[in-house]
Amino acid sequence: MRLTRPLIAWSFYDWASSPVPTLHTTFIFSVFFATAVMPEGGTVAWAWMTSASALLIALLAPLLGRLADGRGAAKRYLALATLIGAVTTACLWFVQPDPSFAMLALTLSALSILAMELSFVFYNAMLPMVAAAREYGRASGLAWGLGYLGAISALVLVLVLFVLPDRPAFGIGTDQAAHIRVTMIFAALWLCLFAAPLFLFVKAPQARPDPAPFGAQLRASLAVAMRIPDMPRFLLARMLFADGLVTLFAFGGIYAATVFGFSQTKVLVFGIILNITAGLGAALGGIADDKLGSVGVMRLCLLALAGLGLLAILAPNETLFWVAGALLGIFIGPLQSSARAYVARRAPPDQRASLFGLMMFSGKATSFAGPLLYGLLVAGTGNERAGMAVVILMLLASFAMMPRR
Repeated sequence: MRLTRPLIAWSFYDWASSPVPTLHTTFIFSVFFATAVMPEGGTVAWAWMTSASALLIALLAPLLGRLADGRGAAKRYLALATLIGAVTTACLWFVQPDPSFAMLALTLSALSILAMELSFVFYNAMLPMVAAAREYGRASGLAWGLGYLGAISALVLVLVLFVLPDRPAFGIGTDQAAHIRVTMIFAALWLCLFAAPLFLFVKAPQARPDPAPFGAQLRASLAVAMRIPDMPRFLLARMLFADGLVTLFAFGGIYAATVFGFSQTKVLVFGIILNITAGLGAALGGIADDKLGSVGVMRLCLLALAGLGLLAILAPNETLFWVAGALLGIFIGPLQSSARAYVARRAPPDQRASLFGLMMFSGKATSFAGPLLYGLLVAGTGNERAGMAVVILMLLASFAMMPRR
């Protein structure tokens, strides 16, 4: 695969965008919200906000994907989503550690999540503009790998510059948690800086106008997806493994803390290691994708993740859990990367954004199911290991549903 300027520029959007959810919804701001902004009921409020955002994303993604295809507007819509994501994320700076700021935090967070998730409908649809079909796997893997490495780089930087020091960098004080809130400005600036090359060097897809009413276009897009061999099976399989991964990411840290007594620092180190191995796995998996095919890579990853997940559940000591957890990342990256390459190869040129919108729908429509089942099992058994078994079952179900080729 030749590393052309458009391919590099496109791939760096993953690097640019990944720190936003990493710092916002995973490690920094979400914890700040639940512990300092709204210590009473903050976790529940955050859960309701993220669930509502996921539902809205599921509804909007197919609609905006169809619009982008018809108007050749994937690049313009990506620019708009990126701008909204950057502005709303940066505005989280104004959220102070006081319950009176809770509604502002929830509103801005919902808009940021919505914009950043929807941006990938348009970003994914531009993959064919930067790589030949035979190179989709490696191109997607390169971008996913850069995304993981970007998230880790940004996380390490904000920890070293702002979060951990007694005297944060650039004269940022600690009054009103300024050293925490400034990480949102950091994430927004990172996004704008590293996303810029895509808009300079990647061509926009051609418009594919359709004179039919918009409702008829949506029905036609769904009909096209259902006619593509094995696409319905893939979308269902992706829904299952996406729910499994959502559960893993949502409760992995909690599981490590409750079962093995991980401190907050250990949880962060565990997350960093997991993202590093996922980035390496995505890059290597992209090469395997072009050689073995997307389905072969995804099926292998699902089996490996189920086996390693079972090992993590049954691990009798912390050392074995560390090993299993680190190895999990190697297969998480290629699984997500190959899913993107699969749709890019199968989608007709006039339906790419539409198909990626449906893929986004399949990943969000039931994203509440895994966490709900996890909570029910833990509540019913009093055992975190039983809850994590939900992830294994979803991965195995996805493997069974995944197309054979």
